[in-house]
Amino acid sequence: MSVKMIDITSKEPVYREAVARGFLKVDEDTMSDLINNGVSGLGNAASIAKITAINAVKTAWRYIPLLHPIPITYVEARVHYEKDGIEMAVLARTRAQTGVEMDALFGLFTGLLAAWNTIKGCSRTCTPEWVTNFMGKKVQTCGSSRVDGMFDIRVVNKVKSEDSVGLGIEDFMDNANGPPIVTMFDVTTEPTYYGEASAKGFIRLREETVELIRQGKVEKGDVITVSKTAAIVAAKKAWEILPLVHLNYLTYVNVDARVIEDGVEIAVDTRNVSNTGSAMEAVFATGVALLTVWDMVKKYEKDEKGQYPHTVIREIKVLKALKTPAV
Repeated sequence: MSVKMIDITSKEPVYREAVARGFLKVDEDTMSDLINNGVSGLGNAASIAKITAINAVKTAWRYIPLLHPIPITYVEARVHYEKDGIEMAVLARTRAQTGVEMDALFGLFTGLLAAWNTIKGCSRTCTPEWVTNFMGKKVQTCGSSRVDGMFDIRVVNKVKSEDSVGLGIEDFMDNANGPPIVTMFDVTTEPTYYGEASAKGFIRLREETVELIRQGKVEKGDVITVSKTAAIVAAKKAWEILPLVHLNYLTYVNVDARVIEDGVEIAVDTRNVSNTGSAMEAVFATGVALLTVWDMVKKYEKDEKGQYPHTVIREIKVLKALKTPAV
């Protein structure tokens, strides 16, 4: 099956806007720190998330293979702290021949992941567990995490018009504050680890779209192969776009993509030999694969008004994150 980028050469540029929203579920102790003090873990999660999201919107075309590079003319990111997590909204605008919703979605996903990376780690209530690593060795890991995952990533509004008629995100209250603290975790004296991680995510699609994927009739090409390839490339590039992620020596990436009854499920396994683990690489790869699926089938998911009432990345979660000293 061929793979192609849709030809928009002869289309006239018009004003376009998109707003994407999503939620990062976080334990209440960590959220209490963020709400009361503005910082947790490596610093100000909201500030890091916003800056990362803005940069990600502008560079989405580098990570989603068939996405057109378009002139982003405005980006706004807002963060709302809640008792059980972080809600984020990203607005993107352009005047171009194609839409900006995938760019907004990528910015949102990457911003939430940057917040995740800022506050990740074992919580105060961690209960150690013994598990088996990829070499068959029993290792101890934390049984709970500060972050449960990302949920309900969706496009809430999309505009295409001859005039600038966008409504923006004035209805989304930004309540995040705190000191401008940003730090990168110092792994200089950490031992070398064998790291491994597994992440999984799911995108809900229309039944008709799922059938087109099964039959290999999607106009842009082989959805499964392209999304898996995008995930592998993304895992190796996570350090480029996530400010607090270290350049990691990834030694293995495997991607499984399954078409199921109401969508596509992506699972990514990573391994590394470094001073840190590779959970963020696994999550980034999973999200990029899901967004690649969305981008390739978006023409079938839109309603008569050009909106996405059914499409949603329902969840992205870490299933495993282990580090075994390489001794």
